[in-house]
Amino acid sequence: MELCKKKEKNVDEQVKYFRDYETGNAYAYLDIKRETGFFVGFSVGKWIQETCDELYEIISKRTQQPTYKRKISFCTDGNDQNLSAILKNFHKDSVNYGRVKKIRQKQTVIGLYKEKVFGNMSYEKIRINNVDAFCSKLRARVGCFVRKTRNFAKKRKQIYNVLNIIQVNHNFIEANNKVTPAMKENLIDKKLDWDAILNMRLSFKI
Repeated sequence: MELCKKKEKNVDEQVKYFRDYETGNAYAYLDIKRETGFFVGFSVGKWIQETCDELYEIISKRTQQPTYKRKISFCTDGNDQNLSAILKNFHKDSVNYGRVKKIRQKQTVIGLYKEKVFGNMSYEKIRINNVDAFCSKLRARVGCFVRKTRNFAKKRKQIYNVLNIIQVNHNFIEANNKVTPAMKENLIDKKLDWDAILNMRLSFKI
């Protein structure tokens, strides 16, 4: 998901693809669990392999480790960075992976086709509409997520902070039929509000 466009053509070619470089285009890589709508994680940075790798490393830490009999499933677009990141963080035999590729003609999408990369995911399950819908919601609600908008976050850290707030709100506060994604995941048994979250007592090991 492209977040902002800040004179990319004027960015120094030698540094504009660095992971932490602030100037120029910024992108977010998002993971949404289809069954529950749970916003698992995100990474923010340049359109490079390292940014994509960061997302899948987060996923591997926040999900139960898959096995040959209990596989984890991924559906993505046609970006080849996803394939490299999946293989870096998960064993191939423990993953079902399918992707949806867009057929373009002069920058216009004229069709889609699905492919099984590895595993045995059915073609009916290979879809990314849940992520597309979530991105559309982000663009409708937050100015910096609108393509080529003037209202953009000036720093990658600001984009990261906004997504952190959105993640908490989406998972723990916004409810569909009084049920939040966090409740569907059995992480919590009730819907929260910002007062409860901001005043929550945290315990730390010393």
